Amino acid sequence: MKKKKSNQILLVLLLSVALVFVIVMIITARSTYNKKVAAENITEPDFNAMAEFSDENSKAVLKALKSGSAEKLGSLMIDPKGAENVIGFASWGDADLDNAVSLGAGSFSTAPDEKGMMDISERFIVPVGEQKYVLYIETLTSRHGMKNEGVKVVGATTYEHFDQLDYAWNGEQDDSSAVAGETFVTDK
Repeated sequence: MKKKKSNQILLVLLLSVALVFVIVMIITARSTYNKKVAAENITEPDFNAMAEFSDENSKAVLKALKSGSAEKLGSLMIDPKGAENVIGFASWGDADLDNAVSLGAGSFSTAPDEKGMMDISERFIVPVGEQKYVLYIETLTSRHGMKNEGVKVVGATTYEHFDQLDYAWNGEQDDSSAVAGETFVTDK
């Protein structure tokens, strides 16, 4: 009986020591990471990472639109205000995502802001039934493009409207479009 009790005490003691060891390792790792991030001297944005984030977020937005769910679209966005308007703008369930064409990704920011935040956006021409629509999807990044903050804006307009504006529509709200979220760079 005494041996069983002493084994239990020993096991509890060993588990307690292991737990303390794990906690100390986690605290040390987090502290080291925070010190390294604070000491970083990044001068150039990581456009490759930004393009990857834009591609990843754009695919998720297209999938959410295809589902027809404003909740799914809103869950991808930093500020989901207006997601219902974008979902209701077209019959996205009929969208032919295999034939969607990207017009490329780019940024309206000349450099990251003082907090290291920078935008990257992409426009897509998406066939939906007999109609074509243009989507504008803006991703926000931080740490000079090395961290994905999420989708900042999703805009939708008709291809005809996009063409009338000489391909210069970049997700702005007007009578012929629907926009969810708010753009990062307001002085385009």
